[in-house]
Formats: sequence, C-alpha cells, structure tokens
Amino acid sequence: MRHASFLPIAILTALSVNGFAQSSQSSATGSTKDTAQKHGPLPSIMAGLGVLYFNGNIGKGNGITAYSTVRGGYTFAIEERPVSFLGIQLDGMIGKLSASERSNNPDSNLNFQSNVVQGEITLNLHFDGLLLKKDAPIAPYIYTGFSYMSYSKYADLKDAAGDPYFYWTDGTIRNDAQNAQDIYQATIKNNIVQRDYNYETFVSSGSTECVPVGLGVKVKITENLAMNVQAAYYFTFTNSLEVFNQVANAPLKNDKYLFSFATIEYHFTHKNANNIDETKYPDFTVFKSLTVEDTVKKTDEISKEKSDELEAKQMNRDTNAVDRSAAFNEHPTETVLKEEDKENQAKKHDPNTVPPRFRPADKNHDGYISSQEITQAIDEFFDGTSTMTIADINGLIDYFFDQ
Repeated sequence: MRHASFLPIAILTALSVNGFAQSSQSSATGSTKDTAQKHGPLPSIMAGLGVLYFNGNIGKGNGITAYSTVRGGYTFAIEERPVSFLGIQLDGMIGKLSASERSNNPDSNLNFQSNVVQGEITLNLHFDGLLLKKDAPIAPYIYTGFSYMSYSKYADLKDAAGDPYFYWTDGTIRNDAQNAQDIYQATIKNNIVQRDYNYETFVSSGSTECVPVGLGVKVKITENLAMNVQAAYYFTFTNSLEVFNQVANAPLKNDKYLFSFATIEYHFTHKNANNIDETKYPDFTVFKSLTVEDTVKKTDEISKEKSDELEAKQMNRDTNAVDRSAAFNEHPTETVLKEEDKENQAKKHDPNTVPPRFRPADKNHDGYISSQEITQAIDEFFDGTSTMTIADINGLIDYFFDQ
C-alpha cells in the first residue's frame, strides 16, 4: 500500500548511510579485509615545442640580431608528484643551437650550428598545494636539476655550389681570396656571394653536463588537461658547442642557452567503470569490490542491527504506545489512530509545543498532530510537495503517540 511504503524506503536510506559510515570506519582503522588497496598518485605526461637562444663566445659583430641565435626545439616529459606541491620530472629535448659572427677581420667571421639531444631530471616546486589552493586554475612553479647533452657540431663554410666562402676586409663574402694585386679587378667582376645558411661541414661531436634553472606557469584547461608555459636557463660545462678561433689572452667562457617553450600536459587519474575518480573518492573501491552476495549479506547484517536498535528504543516506551505504533505501521489509517485522536483531541494543546520540523504537518495549527494530518503528510511526501524528509515522517509517527 502506498501509505505504508515509506517505511521500506526509510530503512533502505538508513542502510545506505550506515553502510557508507561503516566502510569509512573500516578504512580509518586500516582494515584490509573489506577494503581495496588505495592507489598512489599517477603521473602526468607533457609534450611541446619552443625556441633555444644561444649565449657563448661568438655571436657578436655587425648585422647580428637575436634571430641569428634562435633555433627551434621539441620537448617531452613525465612528472610524478609524490606530494601535492613537489614534482619529480624526467625530460627529453631535441633541438639546435646556433650563432654567427661578422666582422671586417676575415678571421672573425664565424658560424656554427649544433644538433643537440638532451635528457634531464628536475625537481619542481609547485605553488598550488603550497601557497595556493590545490585546484588553483593558474599556478606558477620553479625548478632545477641536472641535464646531460649530446651534440654534433656543423659549420656553414661553402656556398650552394660547394665553393668555400672568402671574407674580405670590406665586409663582403666572395668566391675568391682577397689580395692586393687583384682587389680592383675582383670588385669589377662582382664576385660577391651570399651565405646559404646550410651547415654542411661536420666539425666535431661531444657531450656535456648542464644545470637548468627555470620557472613556469601551469594553466588548467580541464580536470586532466593543462598547458605549461616555461623557460629555463642552462649552464653547460663546456665551451665546445660552437666553432671559434682562440684569441690570445682572451679566456673562453662556458656556453649557456635559454630554452623557452610551451607544453600540453595530460594528468592520469584512477578511473573505474563508472568513471569516478578514485583518488578523490578512495572509499568507492570498497563498494566496487563487493559482489552481489556480499551486498545482500551486508544488508541483512545492517537490517538486523537496525531492527535491534529500533526494538531497544521501543522498550523504553509504555506498552500501549508500542502496540499502537506497531498497529499503525501495519495499517496507518485504521482505528488505532482514530482512538488515539479521540483521547487527545479533547485536550487543549499549545501550537508552540510542536517541534519545528513537525509543524508543517499541523495543518490547522491547533498544536495537535492528528491521524488525518499524518496521512496528508505522507501523501505530500510521495507527491513530492512536502519539505519533510523520511526521517521527519518517522519522527512524526513517534511524536503522534507521545504527544
């Protein structure tokens, strides 16, 4: 019957809440019998591209701009954050380093391009989870670490026809060497050539260690997707990335470079069949691991506990109230309510004595909850027009017999 069906619903709701509470308690006490092992944090993977800017012993002189030393590079990485604000990251980078130098001194016209492959490990300090909220949409970070670079060095020494470049004191590049006898004739010949910027001549290869110091900003796009914009300055332990002429009494400094880049990051999370993030709801694994038989058994156990609890409550009441309550639960609109009404309607009641959560059921505001008012409250609950909850309806029944 519709009027009596609220009791099974109330019991099911209580069982659900109790089941979650017991599972949480088992997790807190370290029980492993009924709980699944919690997963640790999963890593993030990143890939992107950027530009490398070389800073070394060459790259000065006339007609040299910042674009003369800028080359492209690709990067990929994986990061694990054992704690919310600290990350350990493995990076790989493939790119080029290059620089040129022009001068009226023929011996100071230099150029090179090194193909580099680099791997590194860095320690990242994230401000989200440290100074900002863990789920901050924009969060900066700083990092440093250790890198190992392998390089192959080339120079542009020949033109497109395969002839060597000859640098003259007037700042031009020609296909003939400069000498005093034919300088006028060479000018008339107009044998000026242009560099083709094809680094065709292999010079040498080698490797070096580097120390990066960098900073970045993480911008979250979705729960699992983010974009990183960052820059790192690399201090190498070599001056051999470039092609240069040793100048007397001019010590060479170790090469350095700046790598500025952007990456797209994907953060893995623990998902289950219902697409729930188990790292956010660790106790969900408890219910996922239960079989149908386990669920039925657990429900029976909780039902018995709930029944015992209700029975203990009823023992504290007078025998007549217990009998009337049992009769009402079975037939809420039967004579037991009418008899209770006859006894109580003759009494005067103060409307203010009705608990606030039961007052919506006191339709005539006489301070007494009648059987008709209980029936109406139950109907409104199932019709979805009531503000009372299942717990309120159960409490209202108890209050009816105690008023």
